[in-house]
Amino acid sequence: MIGRLRLAQYMRVSGSLVQRSLSTTPAVGTGEREKESWKTESEKEELPKGEWRSFFHYFAPKKGITIDVVHHLQKGFDLRPKALQKWLKKIKQKRSENDQVFRKDRVAALGFDLAAAHFIVHRGGKVRFKDSQEWTQQDEDEEYDLPGHYNENFAVEAIDASETNILYEGFECISNLKQLTWLSVANCPHIDDWCIDRICGQYASTLKHLDISNCTKITHRGIAALARLGELRSLHINGLENIRDIQLLCLLLEDILPEIKIVGIDYMDTSSLQKSTVNEDQLL
Repeated sequence: MIGRLRLAQYMRVSGSLVQRSLSTTPAVGTGEREKESWKTESEKEELPKGEWRSFFHYFAPKKGITIDVVHHLQKGFDLRPKALQKWLKKIKQKRSENDQVFRKDRVAALGFDLAAAHFIVHRGGKVRFKDSQEWTQQDEDEEYDLPGHYNENFAVEAIDASETNILYEGFECISNLKQLTWLSVANCPHIDDWCIDRICGQYASTLKHLDISNCTKITHRGIAALARLGELRSLHINGLENIRDIQLLCLLLEDILPEIKIVGIDYMDTSSLQKSTVNEDQLL
């Protein structure tokens, strides 16, 4: 039944059809068989019995739409304020993701370093190139001066993306930066463990300074992943005191990376040391 229905719909959409009929010659001992036609009307698909129908049911076209779409329209729309806010948030999130998708044409015209510089500065961040002490950022009119074509003399050494709207997808746009040693994503609302994992994967051999202060979506897993940054010398984690076992994780990082300096956490909590001492005395 379903195969016949799809075939009939396909042949109606295809436009010009040649009138054809299937007929068979009379068989011995039987009467003449009825002719079968390919132009028979398609069988109607009916909704499940007892299902409520909205007025959208009357606007459903006879062809070119599936029964699943009709069912979806008949469910109605949730117009409550919370539902609308959730829907708008989802739309904005999807738009931001599309805006930060990696573009091959931009890299082809600018190279990885200048493409990353344009990406960061355009979104309110700033960059510093190798052998330069000045930061490149937007002025009061939201304009900035960066080359529009590839120039091998521009190598990004530092990126300050703090307080920007950078997402996980955006880190692909700042990849392959061979000279990057300094990175700040402080106060970025979307930085989470997945972003930390990507940072560690891309800059494990070059990054020396990292600031992830007030990135409240980071958990103990993200902090533990920082051990992969073998050249890290400075780590700022202000505002992350609520992460589980943060003091212990910082001690482990210092053990794995002896030259690292961690700023923003009192990992030597005397109260926790006193509790452990009391427990040891009880055991003795």
